[in-house]
Amino acid sequence: MFGLGGLLRAGSSLFHSAGPLLLPARSISTGTCCQIRMHAIPQPKEVDRWTEKRSMFGVYDNIGILGDFKAHPKDLIIAPCWLKGFKGNELQRLSRKKKMVGDRMMTLDRHNLEKRIRFLYRRFNRSGKHR
Repeated sequence: MFGLGGLLRAGSSLFHSAGPLLLPARSISTGTCCQIRMHAIPQPKEVDRWTEKRSMFGVYDNIGILGDFKAHPKDLIIAPCWLKGFKGNELQRLSRKKKMVGDRMMTLDRHNLEKRIRFLYRRFNRSGKHR
């Protein structure tokens, strides 16, 4: 009896030392840890199809066809000269404004414009994905 108990204790200590080796490898989950429960199907959103932006979409598309390609749509837009046909961020817009009309601006307006340009220049160069 004593010999049998000793063998059992030795066997159990052997399995305890090899415990981490005998356990299955950790399964890697590719999904979320908990299921998302939907109690009801969400109602479709009410969208206003006739907002000003949506209603004016494509309004200048026929100018080339009907107007014999004499006028470009950007020439028909009533806006300040530094904004016509421009696409970019605020820093690019303000530097373009300074270049085009900066010499004709009032002193205080030009000073505020330059302050904003300095602030945006520092901000864009200190942080962001282009740093």
